[in-house]
Amino acid sequence: MWLFVGRALLVAPPRGTGARVVDPLRGRDPREISGFRLVGRLGQGSMGVVYLGYRSPRPVAIKVVQPALADDPAFRRRFAQELEAIRRVGGFHTAALVDADADAEQPWIATEYIPAPSLDRLLDRHGPVRELGGWWLAASIADALMHIHSVRLLHRDLKPSNVMVTRLGVRVIDFGVSHVSGATGLTSGEYPVGTLAYMAPEQARDSRRASEPADVYSLGATIVHAVTGHPPFYAQQHLQRTLDTAPDLSGLPEGLREMIVGALSYAPEDRPTAQMVLAAAMDRLLEDAVTLSSPPLPDGFLADVLLADSSPPAEAAPPAAPEADMAESAPLPPPAGSAEPAAAAASGGGAEPWADRWRGKIRDRRSDFGG
Repeated sequence: MWLFVGRALLVAPPRGTGARVVDPLRGRDPREISGFRLVGRLGQGSMGVVYLGYRSPRPVAIKVVQPALADDPAFRRRFAQELEAIRRVGGFHTAALVDADADAEQPWIATEYIPAPSLDRLLDRHGPVRELGGWWLAASIADALMHIHSVRLLHRDLKPSNVMVTRLGVRVIDFGVSHVSGATGLTSGEYPVGTLAYMAPEQARDSRRASEPADVYSLGATIVHAVTGHPPFYAQQHLQRTLDTAPDLSGLPEGLREMIVGALSYAPEDRPTAQMVLAAAMDRLLEDAVTLSSPPLPDGFLADVLLADSSPPAEAAPPAAPEADMAESAPLPPPAGSAEPAAAAASGGGAEPWADRWRGKIRDRRSDFGG
């Protein structure tokens, strides 16, 4: 059961819990970027470092490109493309853009900090989810993909580490290799972009051939990992992923098999759309009257999600914000013991929050639910 525990019970989290760990800054790390005070490291990858920063009481994640890549004109074009992708998708299903400078000596992007563990981390800590949890994740991710595709974007790197699990559904992050549908000139067919274990075969052959069905393929691969504890493929070379190789579906609940087999079809035209996945998932969840406020996930998952949501991302308190920045501050949390979370504010356009739409679907069982 999804329990909204009073925050006082979560004041002193024990070691080893799912609370987000922020590494300390290193000697050469910047301490400030364009008014954002940096207080720690959230992660590091091949493209750069992601820092936790503050310019108001609301924390942000700031991705800073490493100097070697900043000198590469082709990479700067790709970075600008990532920035455009984040602007396009808004912040309802993803991390909202706060600020950015693609022309800086070291380009950077500041996005909303999401106080949530990744699906990858939850699976590593607690093991796979059950069939109903797989359907819940499929519905959440499909809903996000429908929104991403609606603004003519392809994600191209959907996987458990890029899915953040929050108390109000999932957020899909990391648009570093995303692509604007119909755009040309920023992607090379000589090597694949994305992650091989979750990648559609046509994307492995030529990244320029990736389309919406490729993202659905990655959705299916992500759900396989979520419900079995292992990815469907173990390929280490992209040539292996271009072949019509049967996925490893050992441990897959039978109730998910039809959807998963369809999503992992070798031919893109044989795969369901994200909307079809969402419709199938909603039908299955409605059978058990599952709502967003009672996600069918393991207790360990839920405890980690609640702890991350209620705990500060770093021990150091954020700096006091000037009055001009107070408009950026997050809304006050619900009082201790409240039965439901505060509704999440939808991004741009004033769309109805996803939780409310979900509950509306449960209430009147309409068949016209969309993303």
